[in-house]
Amino acid sequence: MLSRRSFLTLGGVLIATPSWAAITQQFTRKNLYASAYSINKKEHYFGVFDGDGEMVWSTSLTDRAHAPLIHPNQSIIGIVARRPGFFIDFFDVSNNQKIKQIEPSKDHHFYGHALFTSDGSHLVTQENHYPTGQGKIFVREWPSGEIIQSFSSNGIGPHESVFLDQQVLVIANGGLMTHPDEDRKILNLDTMKPNVTYLSLNDGHILNQSVHSNDLHQLSIRHLDVNPQGVVALGFQYQGDIRDQVPLVGLSRVDQAHIEYLPMPEDVRVRFKQYCGSVCFDKSGEVLAVSTPKGGLVAYWHINSNTFLGIENCRDVCGLVATNSAHEFLLTSGTGAQLKNNPVQNTKKMIKKHPKFHWDNHIRRINT
Repeated sequence: MLSRRSFLTLGGVLIATPSWAAITQQFTRKNLYASAYSINKKEHYFGVFDGDGEMVWSTSLTDRAHAPLIHPNQSIIGIVARRPGFFIDFFDVSNNQKIKQIEPSKDHHFYGHALFTSDGSHLVTQENHYPTGQGKIFVREWPSGEIIQSFSSNGIGPHESVFLDQQVLVIANGGLMTHPDEDRKILNLDTMKPNVTYLSLNDGHILNQSVHSNDLHQLSIRHLDVNPQGVVALGFQYQGDIRDQVPLVGLSRVDQAHIEYLPMPEDVRVRFKQYCGSVCFDKSGEVLAVSTPKGGLVAYWHINSNTFLGIENCRDVCGLVATNSAHEFLLTSGTGAQLKNNPVQNTKKMIKKHPKFHWDNHIRRINT
């Protein structure tokens, strides 16, 4: 059971911060979700909504954001700027106050993702040292943001990472070299070499690293998720010819050197347009969902049997998160739609549509 209040020290002042359990008692729905969204190209926001899709809290942002990160026990949410990003803004949802902004290390930028450790005492950021193009992992003290450890990501373009356990970080090194002066232009298409790296946060050594075969060197590894059994799911974004027949979803394990590619019907693979958006396991870890906003669908697999389960059509869909129910996912799209889908029971429910909202790429569930 979470305590009703925890404490945050900012500027030497001890501030009482309600727990998420205390916050959810203010609302009729226990399930809360967080995501960035935009109204147009100039108006950007970040909000929390309940299980019925109703907004319960929102705040404006100075620029478009990418992925939220949720503090595990304090009512604090961070939002990371879209790549190449130069801020992570943190808000106390209990009083609607922006409490902190963290900037990347000198000559670095963020990749749109970050994460808290399970006890909330540290923050992990993936960053690009753009003069060299090398990926870096920084462990920062929370809430000061002070860097206490720095590691090589052992690749280029560490876009997203997840904890296998609290001492092992799994990193999707996308392989894309970019520089802020060139916006999002890829500078190394011919020499790309994406990888998945299992990194020990004790001393920075590599526990395992998996790469594609040479003919798939342009298959960027961008997003990932891990289930309770330690299986890591990977979503790819291919930088080669749109007509090439390449795998788009894979599995990785810390004790296996190779990436296992999941089956996908060719007509579905073509619809993906070589682009995976979000990657998400359900609550049980048995079902995997992968979205493609370019293709307007979510595809599902049963992991234990590596069986393709089917798709759910939803225009401009990208956001994916597991609900509290087994095999059920919450989806958000650029059209403002929010829907729940259970591919095992073959059920779908539109919970809300915000016509003026363009939901951004990623959702996070607030655990209470």
